[in-house]
Amino acid sequence: MKRLFFQVCLLVLLFSCQRGFIYKEYHKFDNYTWGRFDKITFSIPVENAGTTADIVFTIRHITQYPYKNLPVNIILTTPAGEERIIKKDIQLKDENEEFKGKVAGDLWDVEEVLWPAFYFTEAGTYTLEFENLIPKTGIPGLADIGVYVKTAR
Repeated sequence: MKRLFFQVCLLVLLFSCQRGFIYKEYHKFDNYTWGRFDKITFSIPVENAGTTADIVFTIRHITQYPYKNLPVNIILTTPAGEERIIKKDIQLKDENEEFKGKVAGDLWDVEEVLWPAFYFTEAGTYTLEFENLIPKTGIPGLADIGVYVKTAR
């Protein structure tokens, strides 16, 4: 009985030391295409002011994705209405023109930290809006994009 109690306590301790997800959501694209003027919005609920967390953008694409990068505009809006705007050119291929990220079959997963150790100054809903900047009607080869927020250490 003591051994079981010790093992349970050890498991609780191990899991309590891991960084936890505050938010995780994905937007799936119909026909693997992100329309040029389709803005994708994520709403991040933050319960506690003073939380510090990494905000990470995820991309899942197929091997037939025709570009080496994905340029996007990103607008972060706080509950008070303050906006932070960044332009990111996310590299999906390395200098040898090989796709970067994790692969499973024909799907590639790429992550880009947008704001490391972001300090959420207030509780409420933060919104992230993504706009693709490739000057084509639609970007083919994208399965989905997503955002996750994970507490920083």
